[in-house]
Amino acid sequence: MINLVEKAERKSRARAILFYLLALSLLASTILTIATGHDDIKRLLPWFAMIGAAALNLTGLPFRWSGCGPVARLMNDETTRDHRRSSFEAGFWAMIVAAAAAITVSTAKPLGAVALGRITITAGLIAALIAFATLELRASR
Repeated sequence: MINLVEKAERKSRARAILFYLLALSLLASTILTIATGHDDIKRLLPWFAMIGAAALNLTGLPFRWSGCGPVARLMNDETTRDHRRSSFEAGFWAMIVAAAAAITVSTAKPLGAVALGRITITAGLIAALIAFATLELRASR
């Protein structure tokens, strides 16, 4: 029989792996969209849904809304909250660097506002997802 701590650790590892996969899919989505030049609203809506879900999960709000059962409380402990803060910091700096890089690149090859925004948001969110997942996996060892 699995106790609550083992169950929380297993779910935390699964969440970390899911965040890595989400970061990879965000990157692939952004690269494909920018490479093909398709930035119409039909292609942006799924991306908005994906970044919204990822950002929401990084905040920990789903734990507060779910009634916080015992496993959820274990998954949202003080260490995890510290990992969230660190991942937000990584995402912030990635957005700054991505915005500066995109602006620099756009002087040679013009990029539209949608592409610039998408690059910046995706870079920040990917950095935050990877930082959080890495910190969580290190903590579970």
